[in-house]
Amino acid sequence: MPMMMMMMTTRASQRPRVGVVASAASSSTNEPRGTKRAVVTGANAGIGFETVRALRASGDFHTIVLACRDERRARDAIARLETPAETSGSSATRLVFRALDLADVGSTRDFANAYLDDFGGALDVLVNNAGVMAVPSLERTRDGFELQVGVNHLGHHALTAGLFPALRASEDGRVATVSSEAHKIAARGLARDDLFGEKKYSPWGQYGQSKLANVLFAFELARRCPANVSSATLHPGAVDTELGRFLQPPEDEVTWWQKRLFEFVRDNFLKTPEQGAATSVYLARDIAKGEANGKYYVDCREKTPAKNCFDEEDAAWLWQRSAELTGVSFDSI
Repeated sequence: MPMMMMMMTTRASQRPRVGVVASAASSSTNEPRGTKRAVVTGANAGIGFETVRALRASGDFHTIVLACRDERRARDAIARLETPAETSGSSATRLVFRALDLADVGSTRDFANAYLDDFGGALDVLVNNAGVMAVPSLERTRDGFELQVGVNHLGHHALTAGLFPALRASEDGRVATVSSEAHKIAARGLARDDLFGEKKYSPWGQYGQSKLANVLFAFELARRCPANVSSATLHPGAVDTELGRFLQPPEDEVTWWQKRLFEFVRDNFLKTPEQGAATSVYLARDIAKGEANGKYYVDCREKTPAKNCFDEEDAAWLWQRSAELTGVSFDSI
């Protein structure tokens, strides 16, 4: 049952074994015409899935990697994208699954190493899309981090750092990090003394911290990037996806009027996943080289985020602290 939410991405409920490298290529016998490569996290559903669909339709991409935790759901997504209705008139972009669990730093290392080994060369687009929202109680990642900051920020920090040699090898490397207007929940700025909410846990407070961390990370990366790599961040809007699963009561506890209310909200206020993916696609594919660097976008337009997103001391602290916590740093920049 969908609910209104401030950001969209998806996360499966079961954790598979990570570090397994498996792939599925397009069944088309035509060779891909495009030359670019992209990685999209959380690509098996929601806006991640729609981002892959739109990038593929452009014909610009040779390979798109679906970076997901759940292999079955990722392969189902690839199968949906390879139906005759989807492939008719489109390019023969190669769609590949690679296992990635952002709640496990070891998995991000395995993913980055596998990408560099399997593909070599350049990575043109990285869409940091996956995430979790409003987890009711304090849960931890495999490395002991609070789940929302751990998945939404630290996992993507480690992944981006691991893939940076490939991004730097591109003529136009792009990193698009999905944040949210929920970064404004962290009105007092980054909680350096309680990054994981251990003193007083709040589901929305930690979500706000993770989304502020996304913006601070994207802006700091933009300041440090070489000229051929850009880093931008975005708010996708309120979208009808699985991200809001913690906001809903169990299916057998939903009353008839709640169902009607949810349907009304969905039909009148929520974007579709395709609409929600538009800004990610815009930053990954459409905007001119370098134009988006160090900027925040909503509905494919630049927007000024909250004032604390421009705190360079917080951004530098987070950059260093993230490297210490994950053991993964941007050695090349």
